Amino acid sequence: MNEQMDLSQLWNVFKRSFIAMIVFGIIGMAAAYFGAKAFIAPKYESDTSLLVNRKQQEDPNMQWNAQQADIQIINTYKDIITRPVVLQAVADDLTSPQRVLVKKAKKAVYGARYNATTGVRENYVVKAAQPAQYKLKPAKYSNITSGDLAKMVSVGTEQNSQVFSVSVKDTDPVRARDIANQVAKVFEKQIARMMNISNVSVVSKATVNSSPVSPRLKMIALIGLGLGVFVAFLWGLIREMTDQTIKDIDFITDSLGLVNLGVVNYVQHMRNMDQAIEAIKLRDDEDEDIGEPELPQRSRRRI
Repeated sequence: MNEQMDLSQLWNVFKRSFIAMIVFGIIGMAAAYFGAKAFIAPKYESDTSLLVNRKQQEDPNMQWNAQQADIQIINTYKDIITRPVVLQAVADDLTSPQRVLVKKAKKAVYGARYNATTGVRENYVVKAAQPAQYKLKPAKYSNITSGDLAKMVSVGTEQNSQVFSVSVKDTDPVRARDIANQVAKVFEKQIARMMNISNVSVVSKATVNSSPVSPRLKMIALIGLGLGVFVAFLWGLIREMTDQTIKDIDFITDSLGLVNLGVVNYVQHMRNMDQAIEAIKLRDDEDEDIGEPELPQRSRRRI
């Protein structure tokens, strides 16, 4: 039997499912919030800014043209940063021991004296030269590859700006900071070697950001709330569409065209037959006084 629901039936479904919608909404919101918090690892973001700028030109027109050229070349820089030529060098630096300068080299100090025998002014060493001293610093991290960095690193730019930013997302805020700073450092060296220019400089270094950028728990909780409400309403709608019980006596006579032969009322559970007979007699007496009864709201008959 094909049935069509009008707005009044939908409103009735909404009213009957209102409590269920509230309960399911709260359950869905709580499940989404705590599920995301428990099973999704938070990610932290750290970024560093770089400036593309050439030396100042005396001619204002040449300076403006140089700025426009720098803005256009930023797209090339963005592509180079995300390539293995930079990311592989970053991965090697972060996973390999590094030589750290402990003491700078010092030049030798010379003095001068006059040799009376030869009559020549001679130089002599007052203090010998001292070489630079280094120490080997252990690697900061392990098991970081260029493929891993490609998923973490992203480059953002502003329109008509010579500044672009390198952002890194990672589950460790300290590691995200170190990767961002190392990418900027390596890129600054690599671009000078690859393109024979030195117009890139670091504007601001990355810092540790202790506030996670994902997952967005509030947004996930709202999605869980909406999904719970929708499930409750859909459940009520399916119950309404699949309910084949007769709720109104007019449906038998008007819609089906059948003759109403009578109504079997609801009979409560009785302990013995005497109580059932007394209840039927009492109901018959009431029917004679008030006429033919209408179908009670609690009674439903299947087709």
